[in-house]
Amino acid sequence: MRSGFLDSLGSMPSSARLASASPRPAPAVPRRAVLGALLAGILAWAAPAPADEIDRYLRELQLNALPGERAPGFALPKVDGGGKTSLAEQQGKVVLVYFWATWCGYCRKELPVAIERIVRERRGQPFTVLAVSIEEPRDLVASYVKGAGVTSSVLLDGDGAVAREYRVRATPTTIVIGRDGRLVARASGTREWDGKAGRAFLDALVAAPAK
Repeated sequence: MRSGFLDSLGSMPSSARLASASPRPAPAVPRRAVLGALLAGILAWAAPAPADEIDRYLRELQLNALPGERAPGFALPKVDGGGKTSLAEQQGKVVLVYFWATWCGYCRKELPVAIERIVRERRGQPFTVLAVSIEEPRDLVASYVKGAGVTSSVLLDGDGAVAREYRVRATPTTIVIGRDGRLVARASGTREWDGKAGRAFLDALVAAPAK
């Protein structure tokens, strides 16, 4: 676009160029307005749009971007027997729906370490993890959670219906939902959620408005 614009200037007649180079004096602009415009331009250049940041972190973390549709709702029993937790109750928060199983070696490494770390670090923020155990009995899951020191919300998808709704075909699978309740990304397999890019990605999502 810029080169085309300059080329068009080069093809103008010389009389037209002279006329455009000698405009009538413009009205004086207050110095404060000029400084304000310059500052706004500098800030706009220095701070990339949140959407651009999120796209960059999606690539760095090798996440599959999702189309931004509203996440399918669900309500599942808590592993501790204290009723149910629903996705609707998390409105206004960034939600990681972490599908896992006790027999999954990768899950046993990631859930009590990287996932647990981000849960502890982000307490008090509009952020939560719903760790959804797929088709496993309560006693087995509760025993593992207690022994591993997991403090995130552990839910039981006893018949696997929610996992099927979210098209989970491997464990772990993490579904990232934005504060507006819409699908952001999917990760099949482990990711460095507690690494530099992972933290920056979650920071950007937490900072986004809950529309």
